[in-house]
Amino acid sequence: MAEKKAIRPDGDDPGPADVTGDGQFRLLADSLNVGILVHRYFQPLYANEAFADLFGFSGRDEVLEFSGIDNLFTKESQDAFRRRHEARLRGEPAPSEYILQARRLDGAFIWVNNRPVRMDWEGEPAICTTLIDVTERVLAQEALKTSEDEYRRLFENAGEGLFRSIPEGRLVAANTRLAEMLGYDHPRALMDAVSDIGRDVFGDPQVMAEMAAGLKQGRHVDGAEVQWRRRDGAEIWVLLSIRGVREDDALPMFFEGSAVDVTARREARRNLIKAKEEAELANRAKSEFLAHMSHELRTPLNCIIGFSQILMEQMFGPLGHDNYREYVGDVHTAGHHLLNVISDILDISKIEAGELEIADEDVDVAATMVNCMKMMRERSDRGQIVLATELANHLPKIRADGLRIKQILFNLLSNAVKYTPPGGRVTALAFLADDGDLILQVRDTGIGISEDDMPRVLAPFEQIRDSYIVAGEGTGLGVHLTKVLTELHGGRFGIDSALGEGTTVTVTLPKARIIVDDDEEAEAGAAG
Repeated sequence: MAEKKAIRPDGDDPGPADVTGDGQFRLLADSLNVGILVHRYFQPLYANEAFADLFGFSGRDEVLEFSGIDNLFTKESQDAFRRRHEARLRGEPAPSEYILQARRLDGAFIWVNNRPVRMDWEGEPAICTTLIDVTERVLAQEALKTSEDEYRRLFENAGEGLFRSIPEGRLVAANTRLAEMLGYDHPRALMDAVSDIGRDVFGDPQVMAEMAAGLKQGRHVDGAEVQWRRRDGAEIWVLLSIRGVREDDALPMFFEGSAVDVTARREARRNLIKAKEEAELANRAKSEFLAHMSHELRTPLNCIIGFSQILMEQMFGPLGHDNYREYVGDVHTAGHHLLNVISDILDISKIEAGELEIADEDVDVAATMVNCMKMMRERSDRGQIVLATELANHLPKIRADGLRIKQILFNLLSNAVKYTPPGGRVTALAFLADDGDLILQVRDTGIGISEDDMPRVLAPFEQIRDSYIVAGEGTGLGVHLTKVLTELHGGRFGIDSALGEGTTVTVTLPKARIIVDDDEEAEAGAAG
C-alpha cells in the first residue's frame, strides 16, 4: 500500500500527507463532528457521517454514490471550488481556507468553511477537505453589514448635521450635511481641517469647553443655540444636541451630536421682534395722536353743543321758522353723538397706553341705572322699543368710579336698543347674587349674536351690522370698553346670546365693592 501523508491541523498544505494506513485515518475522521471529504476531481473517495449529515445524505454510502460533489455548491462557489481544486491537484498554490455557499439535498442553503489539503489516496493525488457549518456566523455578519449600511445611509442622508468627536475635540465622523453646513465639499475635508471642534468651529471656544465639562460629568446638551464659524469665516447659529458615549461609569470615549442650522429662523425671529417693536411704537404714536386729536376736537364740540342748547331753548328770543328749531336739534344731537365717539376713542387710547384709571366714590347703582334709562327713553320711543327696569329692593351702594359705571350701563343699553327691532323689549336688571356679588344685567329681544361673530363683538372697532340698522352708526368700541371698564373694577363680563333670540349681557362686580350700612353690619355681627 502507498505511504500516506499526515494532515496538519493548521490546514496549511505541506505537500503529500503521511497517513499510516487507511484504518487509522478513517478512525480519526469518523470521530470528528466536522465534515471530512476525500475526493479526486469531485468524485468522492471517502466521507464521514458528519459530512453526510451536513449535506442531508442518509449516510456516507450515499455520499460515495453521488457523482460530481461540486454540484452541491452554488454556481459562484462551484467555480471557485473547481479552480482551487484543480490547482491544488497540480501542486500549484491555492488558499488554505475559504468560505463556500452550498445547497443541501433538501434545497436549503448553507455556508461552509472549507479547509482543503492535498494528499495521496491509494497511491494517487487526492484532496482531503474539512467542512464546518458557518451559516449562522455568515448570516449574522450579513445582517450586521446590512444594519451598518442602513445606519450609514441614514447618517449620510440625514437632514441635520451629525458628528462624532473624541473628548480632545477632534472630529472622527461627520456626515455630508454637517460638511455643507460648515462650507466643506466632503466630510473627509471637514475632518481633516478640524483638529479641535471648540477652537476651529465654535464662535466662542469656551462654550464648547463648558459643554465638554458637563458631558464628562454625565450631563447632556439638549437644543442649545450656539454660534459656529464656517470655513469662509461667516457666522451661523445652530441648535446643538450632544451625548457622551461611555462604557460603564468611565469617562466618555467620544461625543455624538447633531446640529441644525437655525440662522434663518433666528434672523426671522429677530425681524419679527423688530417688527413687533416698530408696531408697538406705531401703536403708541397712534394712541398719542388720537388722544391729542380727541382733546383738540372736544373743545369746539363742547362749544357747538352748548350754543345749540341755547338755540334750542331760545334763551335770547324765538328763532323764527320751525325748521330752524329742528335743525338746531339735529346739530345738538349730532354734536352729542360725535362727543361720545371721541370720548370712546380717547378711552381706548388711554387703555392702550395703560393710563386709564378709576376713581372710587360712593355710587348709587339704582339711581344710576334709572338715569341711564331716562337718557335712552327718547331713542327707544323713536325705535318703538319697550324699556323696562327690574331693580332689587334695598339695592346697596358700591365703591366704584361713578362715571365709568354710568358709561358701562349706558353702553349696554345703547347697544341693546340699537340692535333690537321695532316692537322689541329691553330690560335692565340689578340684583345681588347668592355669593354677594352685584349683578348688572341688560336683556334684549334683538337680533342676537352668532357664535362665529362673538369674537368680533368683543374686539375693538368691530360691530355686527344688520339690514334694519340703516345708519350703522357707532365705532364698535362700546362692548370692548365695557368689558375693560368692568375688569378694571375687578369684575367679570359675559355675553349670552343666540342668533335671532336676543342677547343678555351680564356685568358682575365683586362683593368687596359693596358698601355695607352700619345697621346691617351691626345686625350681621349680632347674628354671628
